Amino acid sequence: MTTLRRLAVAILLAIASTASGNDVLRYRVSVPESLKQLSVEVCQGSRVVREFSSHAADAGQFLGVPDTRVTAGLIEIRHGRIRYKGAAGQCFDYTVDLAAARTADNSRLARGQHEAVLMRSGLWLWRPSSQPADTSIQVAFDLPEGHGVSVPWQPAHGSARDDVYLVSGSPSDWPDLVAVGRLHTDTITVEGARLRLAVLGAEPTISKPDMSSWIREAAHAITTLYGRFPLPSPQILVVPQGPAGEAVPWAQVLRGGGAAAHFFVDQTRPLDEFRQDWTAAHELSHMLLPYILRDDSWLSEGFASYYQNILRARAGMLSRETAWKKLYDGFQRGRDGTSGATLVEASREMRKRGAYMRVYWSGAAIALMADVELRRRSGGQQSLDVALGALAECCLPSDRAWTGIEVFELLDDLTTGSVFMQLYDEYAQSSSFPDLGPTSERLGIDHRSSRFRLSSDPEASGLRDAIMSLPVRRPVDARSALERQEIGSLD
Repeated sequence: MTTLRRLAVAILLAIASTASGNDVLRYRVSVPESLKQLSVEVCQGSRVVREFSSHAADAGQFLGVPDTRVTAGLIEIRHGRIRYKGAAGQCFDYTVDLAAARTADNSRLARGQHEAVLMRSGLWLWRPSSQPADTSIQVAFDLPEGHGVSVPWQPAHGSARDDVYLVSGSPSDWPDLVAVGRLHTDTITVEGARLRLAVLGAEPTISKPDMSSWIREAAHAITTLYGRFPLPSPQILVVPQGPAGEAVPWAQVLRGGGAAAHFFVDQTRPLDEFRQDWTAAHELSHMLLPYILRDDSWLSEGFASYYQNILRARAGMLSRETAWKKLYDGFQRGRDGTSGATLVEASREMRKRGAYMRVYWSGAAIALMADVELRRRSGGQQSLDVALGALAECCLPSDRAWTGIEVFELLDDLTTGSVFMQLYDEYAQSSSFPDLGPTSERLGIDHRSSRFRLSSDPEASGLRDAIMSLPVRRPVDARSALERQEIGSLD
């Protein structure tokens, strides 16, 4: 980096730190075109941080520190930590052997992807072992021409550069994914959000416009729930994997550093197959909720499974009848996959037991039951849409993990008062699939038959249409509900 560019980065970071009002620890990451080594400079603020560590296992073996820094007594490496001995306002630097990390056995730390690298931030971001509450972390990247970076953190407020980020307050051991190298980047604007898309290169070359169109359509579907996307600027990462038999073999949402959706795709597939696939709507629907602990993953996976169909129908991506049929078929798979374990047990050991259908579709059934009951009790004035809209107003984004009880108690406070916890008490510890009988009767859907049928009864069809239609916006006092919860927690 030239002296002029170093000065420019320092000035921009200083401006951003002044705007934040906190003491700022500033990192600058220099990336060579070879992607073999990262150089990281850490500049102290007015409050000195003495010890730095990484939450990523084995990251220490790839750490290097210039001898001049050690011999000058500025830093030392001891017990897997960097100890800083300098004064406020000074800087120190270290390197990370990215080439060695990419060839190590633990591919979870870093792996190559054509002319880019996917890695955990813990590989190179050595953070304060104990971070003062009034100290924030900013990271700037110095990149070669034609290279880009994709991170889960939000762009730093007040910075004129796109490559300066404010590291969030989420736990440092929550997994994340950073991509650096030759990336195709785009900003997708939908109501209430600017999604930061990065598409990694591959052969044959994946179409960036196609991927932008696919993600934009799915993100727009999410906005049909309460008029905007739930989070302001999530990371969206598309990673080509080669021929796989389907457009999106797998995907994930991670919460480390902020909500991020990662799609691992077969780039040889045409755009129509991506548009017909449910995965993007499902993963982005996860962002309607905060991070939910594993025992209650039926809630996060179930609500996403419910809305992946409802919201695509509202956006015109599916017919309403097709959406109901997909829900019907999912509930059938959920019943077939229910045996023995309670819903909490199945959620906790979902991967070990292979209980995906049980967990996903039990949660979706609970979402449908809650939606229908809210509409019934309120005469159509409330719904699951209204409840989640109020949740977004009070509590998103969130940098902590939530239990199912916490979410359902809050949703009850935000709506009629008891729908959600009644369902939790009835089904969380149940070893049976949720009883959809009364809900199905109100909807005019026969869930006990092997044949899918929709009743023509006006009341039932009206309820079905209301669920599949854009909701009427009705204000909910989310702040007072949250205050009631906080007061109750002190009693």
